[in-house]
Amino acid sequence: MTDIVWLMWGTVFAAAAFVTYGLLTYYGNRRTVKARFKKSLYPSKPGMRREGSENPYKKGFLEWISSLGKFVLKDQKELSKTRNALIQAGFRNPKGPAIYFGIRALTAFSLPLPYLLVTAMKGRVEMAHLLVSILLVGVGFYLPQYILKAITRRRQKRIEMALPDILDLFIVCMEAGMSLQATVNRVTEEIRPISKDLYNEMQLTNAELRTGIKREVVLRNLGERTGVQDVKSLMALMIQSEKMGTCIAQSLRTHASFMRVQRGQKAEEIAAKLPVKIMIPMIFFIFPSILVVVLGPAIIQITKSPLFTH
Repeated sequence: MTDIVWLMWGTVFAAAAFVTYGLLTYYGNRRTVKARFKKSLYPSKPGMRREGSENPYKKGFLEWISSLGKFVLKDQKELSKTRNALIQAGFRNPKGPAIYFGIRALTAFSLPLPYLLVTAMKGRVEMAHLLVSILLVGVGFYLPQYILKAITRRRQKRIEMALPDILDLFIVCMEAGMSLQATVNRVTEEIRPISKDLYNEMQLTNAELRTGIKREVVLRNLGERTGVQDVKSLMALMIQSEKMGTCIAQSLRTHASFMRVQRGQKAEEIAAKLPVKIMIPMIFFIFPSILVVVLGPAIIQITKSPLFTH
């Protein structure tokens, strides 16, 4: 009788376990299918965002900042120059120049404000305080410009570091018989984990090629957007090769070997500058420490000698 009871309990437990496993598998598969279906309906493309996904507070803040900078955007030449600088730094907002000058105006007024408040709380505001405030206004106005240049240099440095890998991928695809647009498509997908900056630029290049813009204009735009001299030289080489009807793959391979030689020469130049650059820290920091360690005990012994004690 006891064996029959245990057999019944085991059968019930096994049935419940199988039913639970089946339900979990069923609902798990349905959840996966729904996620795939939703992803197919709303594909997430890099650089694109669905309407309503932007933070309203951030949007309102950017609108307010851009309203501060609209008064400076009267000079079209300066506007075009600022837009190119922002694009080379990776900022492609249509209101980018207005936001940039708005930030400069905001930092120019907000940087001297704490200093003026502290001096006013002390109860005395002198001419020197006003001069310092004017200096802080100038620092606050030009500080975003230097930050933008630093961001641009870092981005260009990342592009330069990833360019040899991209060039090798171009050579492989071209030698395999692929066209320029097919090569751009393939390389764009391959470089995504290597360089996000070049991935975004190549996506824009691919979009321009699909819209029917001339290849010469598209390649030149790629070089201008990055602002990197190596990329500009590479794009000029591809344009010239296409105009002359020569093999682009062979031209790219020659350019790749030239870039390797150029990088070696640049590394040798940096190594040659190191002895000159290290002289200042050696003179002001290393040599005094060595002198203290070497001559310190001798000076102590000399001061303890009878000649100095009497």
